[in-house]
Amino acid sequence: MTDPLSVATTAIGLLKSTTEALNALRERAQRSKDIDIKDQINTLYDSVLGLKEVVLRLLDENKALHNRLDQQQHAPAKPKIRQVGDTNFYFLDGDEKPYCQPCYDGKAKTLVALLPPEDWSGGIRRKCPVCNAFFYEKKMERASFTQRSGGPNGWMG
Repeated sequence: MTDPLSVATTAIGLLKSTTEALNALRERAQRSKDIDIKDQINTLYDSVLGLKEVVLRLLDENKALHNRLDQQQHAPAKPKIRQVGDTNFYFLDGDEKPYCQPCYDGKAKTLVALLPPEDWSGGIRRKCPVCNAFFYEKKMERASFTQRSGGPNGWMG
């Protein structure tokens, strides 16, 4: 497949040399008294200018398509959701840093890295610095209470 840039460069070079030759011919035709030749040269001149406009439009379109293709090829990786404990986090491939699910699932699709884990009442939690939500990787441990029969000192009242 030929390189589109070299094809465009060749087309522009051909248009430039054709326009120069046409300008020289037009100057010579001005000294002529043949109206048909002058009319044909003007028609040819209009056609070359139209062709030049089309080539420039195609170049612009080609550039826009290259930009779109480049953006698609270099698009950021899409995160995958994974459950840690009772909580779902987003993770990027090869990265163990969790991202906030509500922030990504919102309208902006923004990946927000969660703060490092912190111990909290025997559990482990993380906080999102943007939406301030807490996510519990490990639920807090509840103190086990033994039920006694009777009052606080074990006597019945």
